[in-house]
Amino acid sequence: MKIRKDKDVLSFMGMGLIVILLGSVVLFFQTGSKTIMVLGGILILVGIMTFIMGLIASTKPKTELINDERVTRINEKAGYHAGWMIMLSVIILFQANKIWSLGVKLEDMYYTVLFVGMISWSILRWVYNKRSEI
Repeated sequence: MKIRKDKDVLSFMGMGLIVILLGSVVLFFQTGSKTIMVLGGILILVGIMTFIMGLIASTKPKTELINDERVTRINEKAGYHAGWMIMLSVIILFQANKIWSLGVKLEDMYYTVLFVGMISWSILRWVYNKRSEI
């Protein structure tokens, strides 16, 4: 397994290490607040994920990381349909809250819609990728 050592890969992996270090500093100097502890944990998790993504990207040739027309079209199509699914989920959440008086807060709706958007985009990308290979 040969690892590329060009400027792009090393700077991306360096950013991951800096975010891990920043999260560790936040956790070390936290004042007992729960939100600060969660922020430090999230920073460390994001830093680890960034470092691993850079490590994976460094093992691939540079030409393999460039999106071709098919991948770009799949991403556009998945994003378009995920956007409509987000709009539909917002409408359903607002109407359900209005009709049945569920008492759902706007913050809960935000996280639900964000989750629906991320999951639907990922699933649609996978489906369109599999369907185009047939």
